[in-house]
Order: sequence, then structure tokens, then C-alpha cells
Amino acid sequence: MRMLEKSGISNITPKSATKIFLHTALTSKQPASSRLFRLEPTIKWREPPLLPGRLRQSLAIGPSCRKTMQTRIPSEEAKAKMRAIIENVRKRSRNGKLPISKPGGSKFKFEPFDLFDLNNQKTKTLIGCLSLSLAAVFVVKSIVSYPFISLPSLNAQKGNVQIFDRYDHLICTVHEEKNVEPVSLDRISVNMRDAVIAAEDKSFYHHFGIDPAGIGRAMVKNLEAGHVVEGGSTITQQLVKTLYLNPEDRTFIRKAEEAWISLLISASHSKNKVLETYLNQIYFGKGAYGIERASLAYFNKHASQLSLAEAAYLAGLIKAPSELSQKANRKDAIARQHQVLDAMVEAKLVSKLRASQAETEKLRFSDGDYPLKYPFYINHVLGVAKEQIGDKLWSKPLSIYTNLDPAAQLAAEKTLQRGVIHAPRGINQGALVSISVEDGGVLAMVGGVGGYGKVSWNRALNPHTAGSAFKPFVYLAGLINGAIQPDSMVDDTPLSLQMPDGSVYSPRNFDDGYMGTITVRDALAKSRNVCAVAVGQRTGMNNVVLTAKAAGITSQMDAYPSLALGTCAVSPLEMANAYATIARSGMYIQPSFIRRITSKDKSINKIFEQTRQQKLPVENCRQMVDTMMDVVSRGTGTRAYLPGVPVAGKTGTADKAKDIWFVGFTPDVVTATWAGNDDNLPVAGNHVTGGGVMAGIWHDYMQAYLAKRPAETLAFAAPEHPLIKVAPFSIANFVEDGMEQVGDGIEKVGDSIEETFSERHNRKRGVKTFFGKIVNKIGRIF
Repeated sequence: MRMLEKSGISNITPKSATKIFLHTALTSKQPASSRLFRLEPTIKWREPPLLPGRLRQSLAIGPSCRKTMQTRIPSEEAKAKMRAIIENVRKRSRNGKLPISKPGGSKFKFEPFDLFDLNNQKTKTLIGCLSLSLAAVFVVKSIVSYPFISLPSLNAQKGNVQIFDRYDHLICTVHEEKNVEPVSLDRISVNMRDAVIAAEDKSFYHHFGIDPAGIGRAMVKNLEAGHVVEGGSTITQQLVKTLYLNPEDRTFIRKAEEAWISLLISASHSKNKVLETYLNQIYFGKGAYGIERASLAYFNKHASQLSLAEAAYLAGLIKAPSELSQKANRKDAIARQHQVLDAMVEAKLVSKLRASQAETEKLRFSDGDYPLKYPFYINHVLGVAKEQIGDKLWSKPLSIYTNLDPAAQLAAEKTLQRGVIHAPRGINQGALVSISVEDGGVLAMVGGVGGYGKVSWNRALNPHTAGSAFKPFVYLAGLINGAIQPDSMVDDTPLSLQMPDGSVYSPRNFDDGYMGTITVRDALAKSRNVCAVAVGQRTGMNNVVLTAKAAGITSQMDAYPSLALGTCAVSPLEMANAYATIARSGMYIQPSFIRRITSKDKSINKIFEQTRQQKLPVENCRQMVDTMMDVVSRGTGTRAYLPGVPVAGKTGTADKAKDIWFVGFTPDVVTATWAGNDDNLPVAGNHVTGGGVMAGIWHDYMQAYLAKRPAETLAFAAPEHPLIKVAPFSIANFVEDGMEQVGDGIEKVGDSIEETFSERHNRKRGVKTFFGKIVNKIGRIF
């Protein structure tokens, strides 16, 4: 109506105006808007028509958005065309006249009719009008209920929870539903912008949020193909659906809302802003939201560096990201890439030559980082925060200050990944937890290797069979309960125990041999199974369970004799914290991931204070630390040795090497490392042990960590009464030691004779080594 009035035509009825517009739409190949009017270079602001007062008020239209609200001004040429169209419509009308109302009068006359006569045309018309009116009212009511419609800024798209490290440095910002890394449009390759426009909305820069012509074109192509081959939604509509509406809702009301909000966004935002937001929000598969994350996930490069071939590939994924992102469907994704390149040529966004070159370019796929930095640690932090403050987590901007040490976390991720890759066949997963001895803060946690998107189950928080890594709690319980003393000896000899069910339990050592009577130090350093079971029996297995619980193990422990060999299942986090209790002389501190949570408006300010409890005797714990140092210096954990740094710890190997461990500590840091496989399958080979594999991973991790965080404490606190290192003097021991020394001496003489008369000398002197071999064998008898 307003357009016709601008053409010099007044007092025209809505029905006539509709006829004119439809006639024009059906008799021209150009879009309806460009047929009737052309856009003049001079833009004059007018209050947008047909906006309800409440909605206009909610939009709060001001000078900033008036520049984008353009009114089409008809030219003289357009007015002439309009008069010709009207004349054509008048000629085609039944009475040869266009029904135009006269000023002050009405052309309508009311004629009575039966309202309930459904066969009456007027009844049908009235019912139809009422139905449409009710539907329109419902739609408008739902639309105007929306608050101010505005696209989010780049900072707003990053999320509303900021994660800080141990030193109050920002690690990342997290969104409630997805993790994105929004970038400005000038940091997105032009190739990517053009590819998305060609693939999703060729008329993006020429419509006002919805494209009726595009919808009609898509309907025709879909009908011709017999299935959906082209969508009618514009980039703006897709963005609206992503940001404001439920994508699963496909009702007419939802589509009407989508169209209306698209119009509002197009009226109040520039096209570049819409495209920027779209590229930062759309899903590309593989857990990647936004073009920056997708570029890293697929090609390990930034969005600004994408080539034409790479950009076309990513743009093609938008159609079906979950399916096309899978390696099994790579051929389909490439075919879709070719379609995008053809569309770019058709839209004159790229030359045919460049498109052909891009089609033949071999894409180099590379698995980039998971969108969230340090995912195992950060996701657990979010889970803990959710437990503490509930729904408030996402209700307002928050800052979460953690105990994460980036140097420790990065070293943990790299060394564990490398160590598991080079581990013996059958070992394909691992976990690592590192805790500060001083305050119980969890410095690093890695719950698996192979990329978080593939292995998101956190093995650092789930239990695995402890194996010999449990033995320190057996000996510590023995010291606490007086079952063993600093000068005690233990028998490494065959042992059989009668079980309540009548069966006999006979523990065996790893090497199937026995060492006789040895010191407690040797029993732990050499990880002798029989000795651990014997000490457990002297102490009482219930006392062993109580000691382990006091240290910090919360998993189920059954007081059977085999528990002394670590038949319980314990998580790496529990094991690291239990060892930390021993390392800090019996002082228990609950492991902590979060230090505090605060909101910008100060309505939330939760401090996580760590309580300290002396749960184990100081002297006995120091005796154990001093003893566990022998494990690293001369026992099963020598691969964990760090020059110039005191290290204590214990290896662990479960039955058939299904779980292998090394848990060790310096005066400052405790670290538990575990490896195995998710199927709990046995691993073949006698060399697959905690000492052979995990002690080396622990060493590499600590070496990398100490390079960034040098040791602050140079020694462990020494016990007043350390456990004896050699057996006490006795005649029997003296004779045994003497005979052993004599045998060693004779054996060395034999070796010397044999070396002297080796085959190399035999050729010169002609003397055989027979006598040397005889003397050597005599020495071995002793």
C-alpha cells in the first residue's frame, strides 16, 4: 500500500494492491522487490511500518541501526511501470474497472447470510479469515514475547565461565553447551567466507534475512529430484535457529518465529556481522563449533590460513556434520567439497581454473587439539563446581581459580602419550595424577591418551588393580601396630595359609624364587610378595585396611591375605593422595582442584579451604619414606632415579600385567602413573612391569616438570630410627657371609684364568681354558 501510494496512486483497497503485486510477481523473472522498485542511493530514515508498539519498544531502534534500515524509494521510471501494470490489471478484471474506494465512502455493502451454512462461500471466507487472524495473533504473541534481539559479541560467544590456573593466569573461557574460539571476520580466510556463502546462501548479500525466491527454487528442485537436495533456509535463518530456537521443533509457529527474527536481525545488524557470528557458531563435526576450532580439528591450522580446497571441504560439512566428519564417509565429504566448488564457480566467487585445481589438491588431514584446553582437568573442575554451586554455574559470569599448573599438565599430557605409544604391545591406555605435597592441590591430571574426543572416560578417577603399589601400606601398618620393628627381619620362604573355606593360599614371588631371611628394606625394595603377605598376617589385615583408609584410600578393600599384594582396585587420584599423606609425615589433606569461585557481581564468593589432619604417626611415615627411597636407588624402581633429587616410591604390577604402576614422590610433588588397557586383557611378557614401563614414564614427566619448576625442598625429613639396611651380626650370618665372600673370590679367580687363556690367547700359546673353567665352577659351589 505504501509503495503504491509513493507511485501516485491513492485510495486503493488492500485486495487490489495484492492483485497488483501478485501479477507483477508472476509475470517477471526478477525478484518481486527489484521488479517494483529500485534502490536509490539516497536513503531516508523512516519509522519501520507494521511493527507493534511493544515490539518496536523492545527493539529500541536507535541511530546505530537506522543506517541499516533502508526504505526503497520508487523512481519515476518505476512509477510509470506501476501505472502500466495497474492498467493491465484493470483490463483483465471482469467489469473492466479496478475497484478503488472513493474518499468518504465505502464500496462494501453488507448482505445478510446464514453463518452456520458451511456451503455458503461467505461463511467459508469468514471462517478462513477468523482462523488466519487467530493464528496471526498467536504468532505475534509468541514473537513479541522475545526480549531484545541482538547478536552476541565475540567475547559473549566465548562463554561465561573463566578458568584460571594455580598462578591466577587465565587458561580458557568455557560455554555451557559448547566450547568455541570465536574470531573476527578479518581473521577468517576469504576462501572460507565465499565457500560458505556459495554452499549455504548464494543470495546472502541481496536479501533481508529470508529469501522467498530461494525457498521457491529449493521446492522446485526437491520436487524434481524426488527428495531433498536443496534447503531454503538462509544463513541468517540457520543462525537464528542455532542461537534462539529449538532446532528439533519443526512446527509452523517455529518457522514463523525463525523468519520474523531473521528479518529483525537483518534490519539491525550488518551482513558481515551476521556472517561472522554464523561462522563462529555453526557445527562442523568432531566436536568442533566455529570455524577456528574446525580448522584446528581437521587441518591443524588457523581459520585465516585455510586454502580454497580446505575451505570448500569445511563448508561442505555444514550440511551433515555428524556423518560427513567421520573417516568412513571421507569420500562423501570430498564429493560434497566438489559440489561446493561448483557452486562457487556458478556464483562467480572463484574461477573455473582455481576450482579445478582445488578439486585435485590432496588434503592433508591432521587431528588438532580437542576444543577445550586440558580437557580431563577442566571438565572435572566444571563437574566439581556444578556440585558446589548448582545451577548458578551458568547463570552469571564466573571465575574459577584452580590448582592446575600448566607446566605440569603439559608435561603430563606429552610424556604419558609418548610413553604409552612406546609401551609393550597390549598397553594402550594410561593415566597420571600429580599433587602438591605442601597443600594437596592437584597440579596435573590426565585421564587417557589418544585425544579426549575419542577417550573421554577419565581413567585417573576410576579404579584399577593396585598390585604391589599397595605394599607400603602393609609395612606401614606393621610398623604402627608393632608387628615389625626397625631392626626386624622377614622370611622370604615358602608360605601356605589355610583359608576359611578350607582352601590353601600360597603366595609366589615374581621370579618364583626365595631369598631367605632378609631385611624389611630389602623385602620392599625387591617387592617380595611372600614377605608382604607374612607381614600382613602378623599385623592383621583389618589394621592394614584402617591404615590405607587413614592415608586416603576410599575404595573397597576386603581384608583377605591377598590384599597385601594389592588385589583391591584404586584410582590414580586416590593412590597419589595416599602416598602424599605418607610424604608429608602422616598429615592428610583432601586433594583439591579448585581454590575459589567468584562472580563479577560478588554475589558468589566461595573459598575452598583445605583442612589438615594428622592421621598417621610421624615417625612411622618417615621410616617408610626412607625405606621407599631404596626402591628407587637399588630396587624395582631404579628407572625413576633423578640425579640430585631425592625420590621415593613403589612399583606395582597386577596379575598378568593387566595394570602396571609407579607411584613416586619428591619432597615437593607426588605423582601416580598407571597404564593398561580398557578391556582388562592380560599383557604377555615378563618385562611388562611397573618398574620396566611406568617408572620410566614417571621419570620423564618429573624431569620435564622440574625443568620448569626446580625443586624447592632438597631432602626428606629423616626418621629418628630408620629401618636397618643390613642384617644384624650373628655367627650364622657371619659364616654365611664369609662363605659367600669366599665363593665370590674363587669365582673371580676362575674368571681371570678363563680370560687369560681365552681362545685369542690359545691360538698364540696353545693352552686350553679347562683349568680356568674348573676353578670358576668351584667358586660357584661356595
